[in-house]
Amino acid sequence: MLTIAGIINGFGISVGTFVMIYNILLYIICGFVIKSWILPLYSIITYAGALKTVDFIVEGIDRSKYAMIITVSPEEICKALSEEFECGVTRVEGIGGYSNTQKTVIYFVLNRFQVVKLKELVHHIDVTAYIIISDVADVFSANQK
Repeated sequence: MLTIAGIINGFGISVGTFVMIYNILLYIICGFVIKSWILPLYSIITYAGALKTVDFIVEGIDRSKYAMIITVSPEEICKALSEEFECGVTRVEGIGGYSNTQKTVIYFVLNRFQVVKLKELVHHIDVTAYIIISDVADVFSANQK
């Protein structure tokens, strides 16, 4: 069955982003119809602020991210990450699909305030490292109840 959510996800955007785009288009049309831009512009600013506030409340200030680091220097990077951030890392051995050479994928969970430090640390050790950073919905550990 074809749904609106399925169509929206087909474009690679969230429902919240779609609603934001839809409302901005409506506000722009209203600006042309009433021949005034004061109310539509205030509405766009208010709506964007409200959307960010709701995202902040739902996701929290310390929303977790994960980094996948593809490198040829895994020992040095793992040691540096463990020392700097005082937490563990996970290593997965692999083979490059294009180069057909041995690579290591390092999986590391961090918060959004640590991203810049992670990039600097990794690229200081391995300038050819490939870093993928993405959002994480939830993080659970054995220590949590």
